[in-house]
Amino acid sequence: MTVQESLQALGQWEIDLLPTIPREKLDALQYFGHIAIIRGRVDPLLYGDNLLRTARYVGVLRGNSLADDARTKIPNDNVKISGVGMAMWLGDEDDKGSIYENAVTAASASFADTIRMLLPASGAVTEGTLYPVTGQYSGTHQWQSPRAAIQYVCQTMSTTSVPVTWRVNGDGTLDAGPEANLFVTTPTCTVVAVGSGDDMAMRGVPGSLDLTSDVEDYTTRVVLLAEGEGTSIATGSADITPATSYKDIHGNTIKLTRLVSESDTASANAAVRAQLALSQYVAPKQDLRLNIQDYDVEGSFALGDYIYAYDPDKQLYNPNVEIVFRGQRLNPIKLQVTEISWGVTADYTVAYRTADGTWIDLTDHIQTSDAGTYVTVGGFDRALSSTGEVLGSRPNADTSTPGQPTFVTPFTGAAYLDSRGFTRARVVLSWNAPNNTDGSSVLDGDHYEIRYAVDTDMIYPASWASVSQVRWQDLQVWAQPFAAPAGQWQTMVVNWDTNTAQLQDLSPGVGYDIQIRGVDKTGNTGAWSSTTTFVASADNLPPSTPAAPTVAGSRIAVQITHQLGKSSGGTFNLESDLDHLEVHVSYEPTFTPDTTTLQGKVAATAGMIQAQIPVVYTVQVEETSARYVRVVAVDKTGNKSGPSDAATATALLIDDAHISDLTVSKVTAGQITASWVMAGEIKTADTGARARMSASGYELYNTAGTRTLFADATTGNVNIVGQLVSGTSGKRLEINPTGTFLPEMRFYPNTGTDYAFINGVTFGTDVSIGVQSSPFDDSGTTCASRLYLTASTARLEAIVLAGEARRGGYLWTAPGGLYGGFNRGGVEGGHLYADASIAIFGYDDGTDRNYFQYTSGTTRHIGRWRNYIAADSNEGIFTGTVTFTAVTAAVLSYGPTMDTTMIPIVTPRASNFGTATPTVWGVSASTTTGFTVSWNNNQTMNMSFWCYRV
Repeated sequence: MTVQESLQALGQWEIDLLPTIPREKLDALQYFGHIAIIRGRVDPLLYGDNLLRTARYVGVLRGNSLADDARTKIPNDNVKISGVGMAMWLGDEDDKGSIYENAVTAASASFADTIRMLLPASGAVTEGTLYPVTGQYSGTHQWQSPRAAIQYVCQTMSTTSVPVTWRVNGDGTLDAGPEANLFVTTPTCTVVAVGSGDDMAMRGVPGSLDLTSDVEDYTTRVVLLAEGEGTSIATGSADITPATSYKDIHGNTIKLTRLVSESDTASANAAVRAQLALSQYVAPKQDLRLNIQDYDVEGSFALGDYIYAYDPDKQLYNPNVEIVFRGQRLNPIKLQVTEISWGVTADYTVAYRTADGTWIDLTDHIQTSDAGTYVTVGGFDRALSSTGEVLGSRPNADTSTPGQPTFVTPFTGAAYLDSRGFTRARVVLSWNAPNNTDGSSVLDGDHYEIRYAVDTDMIYPASWASVSQVRWQDLQVWAQPFAAPAGQWQTMVVNWDTNTAQLQDLSPGVGYDIQIRGVDKTGNTGAWSSTTTFVASADNLPPSTPAAPTVAGSRIAVQITHQLGKSSGGTFNLESDLDHLEVHVSYEPTFTPDTTTLQGKVAATAGMIQAQIPVVYTVQVEETSARYVRVVAVDKTGNKSGPSDAATATALLIDDAHISDLTVSKVTAGQITASWVMAGEIKTADTGARARMSASGYELYNTAGTRTLFADATTGNVNIVGQLVSGTSGKRLEINPTGTFLPEMRFYPNTGTDYAFINGVTFGTDVSIGVQSSPFDDSGTTCASRLYLTASTARLEAIVLAGEARRGGYLWTAPGGLYGGFNRGGVEGGHLYADASIAIFGYDDGTDRNYFQYTSGTTRHIGRWRNYIAADSNEGIFTGTVTFTAVTAAVLSYGPTMDTTMIPIVTPRASNFGTATPTVWGVSASTTTGFTVSWNNNQTMNMSFWCYRV
């Protein structure tokens, strides 16, 4: 299972499903659903749509295959699903999508507003984060997909210093803006040929770097044909700066003019588009690929990020850039990751999301992959491109057909262990891009199709050992294991902008036929190339060194038991291509196994590992001195592991065939040492204190003959008369410690003699339960916390141990109501009360009462309000009365600055009421620090007020 991510392109993915996948899950995999691949094992049903943002990859399902391989005897053994990335919802490879059938026109619009206009009307992609971009955009878009239009806008508004780009996220949202806002533009990772590792701010990734360069697309001038027809065609042009240094055969400066047709480009944008087109061809085309097949790049960098690459032997360095990595000064080049190809291993969760948002876990039903990681990067002075495709639409119908690509041989490959522990082979293919059949350059290449099958010419020795990794159901007949591959090709698709691919899951040492052809964007398909035959890498991977065996010896034989585990630890974890174990025996503990020490071979297969069946083997060696045993693991191809550590055995066990008789004199009087004894009854005495074990169970009796313990063998019930103690000191539990309060459980701490308890007290037919903490000191008074549950009341309180008076807060509940409050030393404090008709909350110490009383439909306040002195900044309501002498206005300060402005309600009362009563008065100002009251005459005024905060 592999995933190929491409920057601002669809990419592709393919999943091989196991034939054992439940039918209901297979039927649920419908077109245009979504696959999410998440690092680690998670439950998709638990996380739901949150996985769309946290997944490493989200793709759209567009293809499935439920067919027979034609090489096996199992029906429907070729089950695949495949698809592309989320960019498809903006427009697919055929530019299908939510096409603008009505013109969308932007007139001096900002970048964000322009992108909003161009989002699909279908709602398939919604707005994510749109970052600001300097400048304004004007243009009309019609008969285009949103992907083409948004790409056009981003290219047009880009500058050399601020490239503009876009991406579609896993949840179907679009982010767009400067590259620095979407990707890592200051590298934190460098790819090096040697010396990889981690530094403080830089991670070094190991990998090989392959660089090719050519000037096939080199251009010195671009003339762009924009909107219009005939003589009214708008044009724009751009020339290379500085002038090219290349000369022709006569010493003249070369002139290579490229015509680009963009009929949808407005005349105002023609010059900008021409300069943009020229910028792609002003330097030799550089094609750089990084092979990081043994390293998972997740967490190091992602698609679109910039990384450093350094390999001076391949001219991959820049003297103007310098970094310090692991104490060495490097001059790497800065490149953007434009494509990543990686395999989905057993470390990932794979889930499918249906159209209605239902999640299905496919993790246990997929063929995982051990494919390596391949990274395509672009950079230098321009983005790398494997084709010279012109920007915009082509005015003429495409009738050209790609020619035949040619493979570059020999291929490179290696053997590896798959997730099941079987040895498989991989091979890396490379090829040269073709021209069209008419000799013209392929400007509209879309993808390559590669097909491969087992070679029928048998260029390799077709022994059974060489095909041991092939499943029985993949074979045809005994005389000819493989049949002709006609109509049985396995096919893979590779984007046109790459010329390498990796085949996985090949049978080691087996020959394969392979062909390739090109397909352009119009669907014109080239002819298959001639057949190239190669042999997959042979199985040269020995099994892991096995753990030391367990041995038992007698004077005539040694019995070896092995749990099929590795010497590094674990059991039943040796590789699945294991065939047998060699057993070697010697008298020396450090002997080297060879043919003279080999005592036998015992089968050890994948089936035994899967079923966890240990290997048991007996070696007939008649000896009484110590012997040492080592085992060697051998796989199906014959590769041998290193020898295990030695295990020793001495003749201690004699089987009964070698014992002629056994008399009582051979048993030591008073004791028997044995691993088992078969008897009907075992007891210490017939009467009095005794223990008895029989088929009924286990029994203990005291001196009076009373049974104090009985463990019933039939029911499992246990009856105990007496105390149950979990320890003699320290932290322990005691049950029924005394006869005073029964039953009772005591809980002791790590140290000391205090304890907490749970007990039951009987009153007639009722039982009360008490739960009490261990004693504690409260200002010289010994107290405890208690929960007391009776037949009529439940009480939670702190008490004084002497007399059980309340000591602080308490809560009592009963069928008739609830009462709580504070009582200390017989003095009441705050309290609350509630029953079916009334609720009271407040303060009542016996002399001063201040509380709220709530009944059905009414609220009462008993007591009085505090006269205002100074408020707290967060106080919600307060009152006050202040007298002002012979003034016409009064300013009252709250003291602190309140959190919000208060609303004052004021009532004035003149000292000479009736003769100088103000006729006009009111609040003239109010802030967070105070308020002002003014009236229309000069006199002494008594001011009463409420203030509340909203």
